[in-house]
Amino acid sequence: MDRHDVLTPPPTRSGALATYRRLPAVAGWPYLAVSALARLPVSMVPIAVLTAVTSTSGSVAVGGAASAATAVGEALGAAGAGVLCDRHGQRRVLLPLVAAHLLALAAFVAVLGGSVLGGSVAALLAAAFLTGLTLPQVGPLSRVRWMRLSPADVRTAMAYEGVVDELSFVAGPAAVGLIALAADTRTPLLVAGAVTAAFATAFALHRTHRATTPGPAAPRRGVPAPRTAGRQPSVLLPVLGMVAMGAVFGGTQAALTAAATDAGRASDGSLVYAALAIGSTITALGTVLVPASVSLRKRWFLSAAGLLVGAVAMAATAGSTPPLVAATFLTGLFVGPAMVTLNTVTAEAGGTRSGGAAMALLTSGTVLGIAVGSPAAGALADGVGTRWAFAVAVAAAVVLAALSAPRTATAARER
Repeated sequence: MDRHDVLTPPPTRSGALATYRRLPAVAGWPYLAVSALARLPVSMVPIAVLTAVTSTSGSVAVGGAASAATAVGEALGAAGAGVLCDRHGQRRVLLPLVAAHLLALAAFVAVLGGSVLGGSVAALLAAAFLTGLTLPQVGPLSRVRWMRLSPADVRTAMAYEGVVDELSFVAGPAAVGLIALAADTRTPLLVAGAVTAAFATAFALHRTHRATTPGPAAPRRGVPAPRTAGRQPSVLLPVLGMVAMGAVFGGTQAALTAAATDAGRASDGSLVYAALAIGSTITALGTVLVPASVSLRKRWFLSAAGLLVGAVAMAATAGSTPPLVAATFLTGLFVGPAMVTLNTVTAEAGGTRSGGAAMALLTSGTVLGIAVGSPAAGALADGVGTRWAFAVAVAAAVVLAALSAPRTATAARER
């Protein structure tokens, strides 16, 4: 991911603004622009695949399966690329990865059009998997650069990265919808490829890549001893929470696409989904205003409860677009606090040295949740109706609430 590594920013608004001003001084304004634009395809490709395949095949289930194949590829590719970048440096890995992604994207479009292998579903799923496998995950790599460039500003940099991720998840789905309306449902994939070619390449070549040159890590004063993230219950629980959040995302995407298809315009689903990201961005920025007396467990539970209400509201309004947009926005208002809380629990539990591994687990959890939620909702939409497709988001919200039990909160520091 990735999009959800949000740490609590400095406590005062003026102090936060002062520290944010140090970021361009460290990396330069061009870096901020390039790293922001380079991550747009991460939010564009999965929903563009869902929209294009649904529109071409006429089946939300097939579209959801293709989106799931893309997500599984992303989860595996992000982990593999991260290991390779640690060993060989980011530039040496990113440049061939960009080339591989463009080839995979071209193959996917060719299979979708029926010019390769007759457009079979198996070939389509394989091409979707390769498209996700090679998709450069700029967000996590940018976080690694900040950690190496300016350790004193890591908290501020992580907060900034989280906001940029949220904004990209507003712009990405909206761009897919607008481009599809202006052209056709395949064009957003081509635009995403062009963005990757231009900005992921620029990111790979930017001077900050030198900070990721492999070498022994120098111990820093005040850095806690490393812990094994995968063996800490306090890390595994939020990872499971991220799987549930991913199911909310994937299930909602497929269900909204089904609702838009029922209304006669499958491409409108991505525009409606953008309302979720808009609501999430607003509340992610506002989490700094939550009193410290509200514990992480309470934030976790209240966010999950809000997601449950929102998912039920989306199901109830699935037959009419304006109320559905409002219900989707309502759901998004609880996504931001949920993501911030899960990342905060993980950051506190994982420690500074093992924080990267912990955050990688969160990203994998989110992507795998999407891979489960999207086809499940698509199958429900095709089998029993669009309203039932939102049951995936409802069930995921219930699981997320259950994971906020007192035992969860005691695994991390209360606030």
